[in-house]
Amino acid sequence: MYTMNKKTGIIISIIMVALGLFAFIDPFSLGVGLAYVVTIGLGIYGVSNIVTYFKTEPDSRNGWTLANGIILTVLAVLMLWTALGKDYGSIQMLSTLSFAIGFFTLIAGIDQIQAFNVLRKAEVPGSGLMLASGIMNLFLTLLILINPLFGWFGLSVIWGLYLTVSGIIIFAESCTGKRGVYPAI
Repeated sequence: MYTMNKKTGIIISIIMVALGLFAFIDPFSLGVGLAYVVTIGLGIYGVSNIVTYFKTEPDSRNGWTLANGIILTVLAVLMLWTALGKDYGSIQMLSTLSFAIGFFTLIAGIDQIQAFNVLRKAEVPGSGLMLASGIMNLFLTLLILINPLFGWFGLSVIWGLYLTVSGIIIFAESCTGKRGVYPAI
């Protein structure tokens, strides 16, 4: 049993480190590849929302599920069509996804700042970390929305760092057979 987990851990760690290094070596290709995966995923999610709407009992249906499904499916098809049909289509798809990520980051930052206010009123220790996270998300939003390709490049570098460090840690844990001790937060 341990041997199988050890081998699996080593294989996963090598894949993570390879992907992490690839993110540093060629962040554009990684970004384009991820953009295609995310776009296809959004399309599949959109189609599943449409199917779910029609499989649900008529009196329990939610119109937003159908609208969301149609919007996501159409958006995914248009993005893929644009990416495959033009010389710089991949860059356009990357920019569109960067804008979408920027707006999700904006919403997350605002949500975290609101959560900080609730936590502060409840006198929860360490609530300042929520405020710091919210401010960092708002700063990241500015970077992404000002220059979407630079924002995507930054995200690729962060993913590369995360994957490389995590892969090294998993490799060390797999070779020794011991899990690292992580402090309680």
